[in-house]
Amino acid sequence: MDEITETADRSLGSLLASVTGDSPGPASAAQRPEKRSKHYRILAESDTDFIWVMDMDFNVGSVTASAWRFLGYDGEDPDPEWWTGRLLTPETYSLCQEVFPEILRYARRHPRDSSRSWTLEMEFIRRDGTTVPVETTVSLMYGQDGSPCGMVCVARDRTQPRREQELFRTLADNSPIGVYILQNGRFRFVNHQLQEYMKYSQAELIGAEAMSFVLPEDRDRVRENARAMLKGERFEPYEFRFTCKDGEIRWVMELVSSVQHNNGRATLGTFMDVTERKRSEEELRRSESQLRLLTQRMLEIQEMERGRFARDLHDQLGQDLVFLKMQAESLARNLGDVPRLQEKAMEIANLADRLKTTSSRIAASIGPGILDGLGLVRAVEWCAEDFERRTGISCPVDTPIADLNVGQSTATAAYRILQEALTNVWRHASASQVEVKLEKEGDWVTLTVADNGVGISAGLLSRKSTLGFLGMYERARLAGGGLTVNSAPGQGTRIVVRLPLGDAEPKRSARGLGGGR
Repeated sequence: MDEITETADRSLGSLLASVTGDSPGPASAAQRPEKRSKHYRILAESDTDFIWVMDMDFNVGSVTASAWRFLGYDGEDPDPEWWTGRLLTPETYSLCQEVFPEILRYARRHPRDSSRSWTLEMEFIRRDGTTVPVETTVSLMYGQDGSPCGMVCVARDRTQPRREQELFRTLADNSPIGVYILQNGRFRFVNHQLQEYMKYSQAELIGAEAMSFVLPEDRDRVRENARAMLKGERFEPYEFRFTCKDGEIRWVMELVSSVQHNNGRATLGTFMDVTERKRSEEELRRSESQLRLLTQRMLEIQEMERGRFARDLHDQLGQDLVFLKMQAESLARNLGDVPRLQEKAMEIANLADRLKTTSSRIAASIGPGILDGLGLVRAVEWCAEDFERRTGISCPVDTPIADLNVGQSTATAAYRILQEALTNVWRHASASQVEVKLEKEGDWVTLTVADNGVGISAGLLSRKSTLGFLGMYERARLAGGGLTVNSAPGQGTRIVVRLPLGDAEPKRSARGLGGGR
């Protein structure tokens, strides 16, 4: 036993060197007792760590005083036979009977190998009868001839970590979201909510490969996002689909982080079932698509009705006004001997002429014929000239291009947006000038309308339906382009619409608006 004690001193010295920071290098004979005394003093003062030494027959040779204090004996050394007979729970005693012979066989096969250690989860019985968990590290000791002569066991109180684990389990099991722990890609812990989501029992999930539940086409994306999140390169949750036990496919939103679990690195994951939200989003997108198709159809019908109304103004009303003018002029000639009536007849003829001019202007402005007859560039110039003549607001036009060959939907959208923008200037801007610019940029045409009026507040500007903005936005979007508005109180308003040169492809549902063929 003296040899074991000396070997134990050396082993304890090596163990304590890592704790105290002492160098394991050679020391003088005078220094060794002092260092050993210092080491044992550290052990004696420890409240959570204690050490005991056993020979190869598992007889306990020495135990630090901190062990007895930890077990509640206040300095009393109990019978050494209690060490295995009464201080260990039956489960821990059985574990020792199984593991220690394995350690002995390893020591005999590997002489002088002090690099190997074993970590055991044990439970000790305190003097008051309560049990306490400890994590015990067992290291081999070798004699001078290289043969194993004993074992050094270092124990650490695991009460607090176990309490933390129990608290984690309690919190996780009462969480409204799914919580799990993965090690080596397999489930090591799953809470009740995750079992509810996946419709598997805990026994079916523990040990199962987590990725096997993810839809195959989503797996690469999940691996990539999880890897980026664990590296700190991603912070937003990611979404994917998984398959339940009954075959149902559901959507989840997940976050992962790296944690320590069972003495190794693990992945803590939390996810929330977002299936209903995804379904609502899909239904909303479907409704928006149908609403946009309906809006597009309404605008098409509106253009058709405007065209019909413009033709009626030009053909029917225009002809009637021409006939009225001719009749009034004929009447005036026949009333030459009655000057007062002749004057009235000429007033009627002049009024009919003015009405004919007005109806022609209205027909030109509301009907698409002006685009067909003049083209987009000339139609924009005519619209600006007509606006300036009617309102007295200066409206210069900058068109550095002679003409543009654009699709019908683009031309109609640009022209109608210009009309709406100029109408807004006249009604609300209190502007003295509005500038219009039409230019070509690659495969796009850009229309800009900028005034020097009172501007629009941020609150009104955020409501796109204000001042006819909704119609302008929708026309631009349906034509395959976009519209931006920049304004501030007292700084005027600038509207820029960007449209493709060619017609945008109609985005119609295969089933149509009503779901029929």
